[in-house]
Amino acid sequence: MPRLPPTALVIGYGNTLRSDDGAGVIAATRLAEQASTLQQAPRVIAAQQLTPDLAENIASAAQVVFVDAYAADQRDAGLRVESLSRGDTQPSAALDHHADPAALLRLADRLYGKRPTAWVIGIPAFRFDIGESVSPATLHRIDEAVALLGGQRRY
Repeated sequence: MPRLPPTALVIGYGNTLRSDDGAGVIAATRLAEQASTLQQAPRVIAAQQLTPDLAENIASAAQVVFVDAYAADQRDAGLRVESLSRGDTQPSAALDHHADPAALLRLADRLYGKRPTAWVIGIPAFRFDIGESVSPATLHRIDEAVALLGGQRRY
């Protein structure tokens, strides 16, 4: 993943009431706090889920990074960093109350004629029970994701 320009947008999403599932929101919140002290930092949005109204923000960015939790089965699971190519935006089910990154990129292209470069960072999650506590392994990977997004670490 290349270094993020100030025209980038980071969208961290997940359910903070389901333990590790909130990793994307926590990473985005920490990045926003870190970015507030910098002159040139990416815009950051923390959301419970991806919704169609994010398409306008996506269209105005040069690069977008989506950050979410993924169900990991091994404690040593690492971050997943993947590029979303234009081919990843094939039509899917109609957008209703939520969407996935590819659908939002397609919507931004369709509505605004803009298709920024996009990445997905997956943070390993181990617990999805009701509660706001996050497992130590996921907290460690959240720190790694924030360092990566903040330009302190190359992947």
